[in-house]
Amino acid sequence: MTEGNDREPAAPDASADVAPTLQPPREAGRQVFPDEPVPADEPDPPADTADVDAEVPDRAASLSPSDRVIPTWTDPTVARASDLIGGPLGRHAQVGRAVIFTPLRVCLLMAICALIGGWLFKAACIQQDSNGAGGVSLDQSGERPWIAACYNDVVPLYGSRGLDHPEQFPYSHAWIEVDGEGDKPIWDPADVQTVDGQRVAVTAGRTVPVNNGDFIGTADDGYSQVTDGELVPIDNINDVGQVRYLEYPVLTGVFQWAAGWATKAYLTFARETAVVPVPLDVGAYITIGASFLGLLYLWAVASTAKIARRRIWDTALMCLSPLLIVHAFTNWDAIAIALCAAGMLAWARRHPTMAGVLFGLGMAAKLYPILLLGPLLVLCLRTGKISPWVKAAIGAGVAWAVVNIPVMLMWPQAWYEFIRLNSERGPEWDTWYFIYARLSGSTIWDNAPGARSPEFLNNLSFALFAVACLAIGWFALSVRRRPRFASLAFLVVAAFLLTNKVWSPQYSLWLLPLVALALPRWRPLLLWQFSEAVTWILLMFQFAGVQNKGLSVYPFICAALLRDIMVITLAVMIIREAMHPERDLVRIAGDDDPSGGVLEGLPDRWTVPSVPTLVRRIAGGSGRHRDRDRAAEPPPAPDPDLEPVPAPS
Repeated sequence: MTEGNDREPAAPDASADVAPTLQPPREAGRQVFPDEPVPADEPDPPADTADVDAEVPDRAASLSPSDRVIPTWTDPTVARASDLIGGPLGRHAQVGRAVIFTPLRVCLLMAICALIGGWLFKAACIQQDSNGAGGVSLDQSGERPWIAACYNDVVPLYGSRGLDHPEQFPYSHAWIEVDGEGDKPIWDPADVQTVDGQRVAVTAGRTVPVNNGDFIGTADDGYSQVTDGELVPIDNINDVGQVRYLEYPVLTGVFQWAAGWATKAYLTFARETAVVPVPLDVGAYITIGASFLGLLYLWAVASTAKIARRRIWDTALMCLSPLLIVHAFTNWDAIAIALCAAGMLAWARRHPTMAGVLFGLGMAAKLYPILLLGPLLVLCLRTGKISPWVKAAIGAGVAWAVVNIPVMLMWPQAWYEFIRLNSERGPEWDTWYFIYARLSGSTIWDNAPGARSPEFLNNLSFALFAVACLAIGWFALSVRRRPRFASLAFLVVAAFLLTNKVWSPQYSLWLLPLVALALPRWRPLLLWQFSEAVTWILLMFQFAGVQNKGLSVYPFICAALLRDIMVITLAVMIIREAMHPERDLVRIAGDDDPSGGVLEGLPDRWTVPSVPTLVRRIAGGSGRHRDRDRAAEPPPAPDPDLEPVPAPS
């Protein structure tokens, strides 16, 4: 699509295939946006888009120019921003004729630019400096990760989790966090040998000396500590410290391991040929990993764009995203985001089993993709079509099991580490639990005496999320018109973030594809994303501390609360549009539910009464409820067998 001014094009050949001329909606020369009242003389919508209950269109069919939604005509924020590139789309622009710069490719190009910005944002944390011995080392001086706000989990975990030695599978080894002494390795007895009177561990193709204070053993056979050259058995390893394993779900761990192999191959080639640059090992790892993560995010962009269809330009909301620049490479969340978006596309294209497989793989990388089966269950119940959901659920279970069961059987303690760590950790900085405890000085979220996990906090977090899910499900079954899948998915994932005790800042990336489909309104979405970026920067400054040119915790708390308010505001806007479909921009454009798949356009089979209706029923029709209900009832029909009573004279 080409955006330009309103110059009259040269007259085409009469026999040529020319795209129809588009006309933006206008009122006395002024553009009309969906948020504004439509003028009385506005023409009726085309017949093929007015009836959302009509036959579901073929998703593979090409859209005509009149079917496309032009954001510079329909969104005031985009219309004003388009002045930077010449203004809104011209009336005589030929839409749908681009061969190279199609909307999807333009969105992908925008995402690539944002991803490059994201890598540059994190690159400050892989700067190098002289190590004083003729070489270079990683430069983390001057509180660089906090002051530059470039912190990411990749740099510290590269060496501490053994990702720099991919010959060793990441779930096959352990270490122990010794109280007051830091991390100590735990060597497998099968790898330990004695060479010239010195114990060494031969593992991952390398020979490493076993130092004083290291541990030898396994969870099944027990542990011993090397003390003055002797092995001293440990009665209870938990009295010494916490045995640790890689704390990520299996698919994410496998990705980290594969990126380690790719890094080793690159570094070997670079050092042997001198054809390409030779960076620090960790610099190569984060760059190679970012390249693969970027490709996965582009997959998510493409999937979301194909779901949006006539509103494909809404995908730019997840491409030109401040949130993406800040957090694209903070962690490995792009894996789950890509699989989740691809699963939604498979569902939209009426492949429920494949959708379930992709959701299950997403759950093997991060928990949240499996949450989308909840909204699908509610929508399937409302339409009476349960079999697609069953196929999706079975596909998800099988895919998750195929990935997890091998690791579960071979290294059960390592597989369980993700669950253990998340059950034992306290409230994350970004959560309202932490903010409440910090402002009030309360210790309510602390572990009970002798407990290893905050049971009250865990139970409260789970209960709040369960209540939120029940409320969302009831709303979806009782609202006048069936909500869209993307809308319910956003509500459930947002509820998870708001009620969970852990809201790592990069988790907000999960919402990007969902909100682009659920609420394509640029101004509130950009405000929310900027609030996320500000929250991250202030959190980093707080970690630096006031004594190191940082800030106190209170600016961060204010930003985090504002971010929470923005997420709640987006949820309220989505609920409002579900209650008033005539305000839903996606349905205004003529679609029922582009992400609905087999459910799109189907009639309802089963609903529940709304909460106000239940209140009236429980009240038994008494009092003002009874009077209001009677006033709303139509008058009884006259009985034809009775003679009319004449009025008194």
